[in-house]
Amino acid sequence: MIKFIAFAITVCGCAVVLRLSWRSATRLITSKQQRRTQRYAEQPQLRPETVLAQHHLDADRITLTSNDGIKLTAFYRPASNGAVIILCHGYKMDCGEMVPVAAMLARHGYGVLLLNLRAHGYSTGDIISFGHAEWRDFAAAVDYVRQRQPDAALGLFGNSMGGALALCYAARDNRVKAVAAHSPYASISDSLNVSVRRFTGLPAFPFARLVKYLASHQLGFDISTVAPLRCIGKISPRAVLLMMGGKDSVVNPGGINLLYAAAGHPRQLWFEPQLDHVEFQQKMPQQFEQRLCTFYQHFIMNKTRQKNSL
Repeated sequence: MIKFIAFAITVCGCAVVLRLSWRSATRLITSKQQRRTQRYAEQPQLRPETVLAQHHLDADRITLTSNDGIKLTAFYRPASNGAVIILCHGYKMDCGEMVPVAAMLARHGYGVLLLNLRAHGYSTGDIISFGHAEWRDFAAAVDYVRQRQPDAALGLFGNSMGGALALCYAARDNRVKAVAAHSPYASISDSLNVSVRRFTGLPAFPFARLVKYLASHQLGFDISTVAPLRCIGKISPRAVLLMMGGKDSVVNPGGINLLYAAAGHPRQLWFEPQLDHVEFQQKMPQQFEQRLCTFYQHFIMNKTRQKNSL
């Protein structure tokens, strides 16, 4: 009888773990457009247009269409210095997150395109695939800039997941001359324990691997295969800037060393032990502005082109 009770408790416990993991996996990969729209209605101060106005950044709202039919909202300001930076937000954020960086770049003459990925902001789609489909969103943004300013040099900047996806996209499109990634993960697997606690509230054991497996099952592919660590080496000879805080509570900060080791040249690593997730501009604004603008000036403003024009 005691063995039967113990067995029943074990079965019930496993069922509870499985159900919690399935629900968490579903929430991890889902972002309903209706909920996002409702959030803006309830908190209008979070609307990207409001944030743009607060930072005095004049940018046109545009709609892009990915090659699989997703409608993407974005904001675009053309360049006055011959270079455009496409900026990408983090997981379940929106392009309003990127306005402070975009405003800073615009002051230096850079054009900016603030992209809402599919299933984020006003864009259509409900499924987040961590780069499996989102590369199409980057491609639509790059194509748009090319149409508007054909001779503009292109760079990418991304926060968190946006930084990871920017690295993955730069590896496949040599139209991108340089990419800066702010607190990116090296891979889903590398940051699994930290991320599961952060985004589901569940302990890493026994949930982390199970949530990853179930999320992969629902999406139809292994999410660990879409990882900047697998492709960052293909960006070279174009430039990479990696930024990471040693107290990052969202992704594993140690993953930045893996990314740096896998990157080709030229590559730069900016590591600050005391900073948390995507805190560089907030906590070190002057250094952030100088470092980022110097990086873009050197690698996409293209001093070689300037010399050739003399």
